[in-house]
Amino acid sequence: MSTCPPNRRAFTLIELLVVIAIVAVLIGLLLPAVQKVRAAAQRSTSMNNLKQIGLGTQHFAAANGDYLPSVTGWNYHATSYEVSLLISLLPYMDQGNLYRLYKETYHDGDYSPEFVIKPYYSPPDPSLRTPPEGVASYAGNALAFAIRMRLTTGFPDGTSNTLGYAEHYATCGSSEFCWLENDAARFGPPFLRRPTFADQKLGDVFPRTTGVVSRASVPGLTFQVRPRAEECDPRLAQTPHEGGMLAALMDGSVRTLAAGMSETTYWAAVTPAGGETLGNDW
Repeated sequence: MSTCPPNRRAFTLIELLVVIAIVAVLIGLLLPAVQKVRAAAQRSTSMNNLKQIGLGTQHFAAANGDYLPSVTGWNYHATSYEVSLLISLLPYMDQGNLYRLYKETYHDGDYSPEFVIKPYYSPPDPSLRTPPEGVASYAGNALAFAIRMRLTTGFPDGTSNTLGYAEHYATCGSSEFCWLENDAARFGPPFLRRPTFADQKLGDVFPRTTGVVSRASVPGLTFQVRPRAEECDPRLAQTPHEGGMLAALMDGSVRTLAAGMSETTYWAAVTPAGGETLGNDW
């Protein structure tokens, strides 16, 4: 005598739709949390990059008679000429092997896009090409790295009150900010230029100081917070983070500049010797 298998009830269409809806709700609840964790991790990476760059600058000065590297790559008191500000820092921030490889492979001034320097690019930078070869997501303050600037005497405003480096999209407008550039834009478009901000020579917005108050050369401008690609202004620094722009100060510390920071406070922090008093938003 044969026995029939028990009847098995299949899911109805309504039950299936309910399950799908529940899964969709759970994903919707989890996704923002995952994005927040990812954004926090990227922010932490960017802060660490700036910390390495800032400490590398301190170590450079300690090894070179208190003199800082310059945006031109011509470093007073140093033993050799370097191609750019950021190349000057490599031996002082645990990138000595890559520095030697670069020197052995290329002549000074050669464009070498295959070199990727991890501390010089920011993971959330939306303008980065893949892989991020030859470009930088951070820029040096052109006023802080003039030729013959000394760390202990070149900052009457205080090294803890002066910006050294800030975030900057690697590609902005028609410009690419390259860690191996030392001069004005060339080769374009896209134009390859040195990774600096407040660089009057290259047409950036820069501080004008009257008395003890500094304002932008183009009134009202400071830095950009999460601009879209088509809105990126190469004359300014910009950050991919919602909460404000990360910056390394000349004392080696890293801090966040609030998105609503006033024009006078921001540009006062750019000048090394303006004599300004920073506002409450510092």
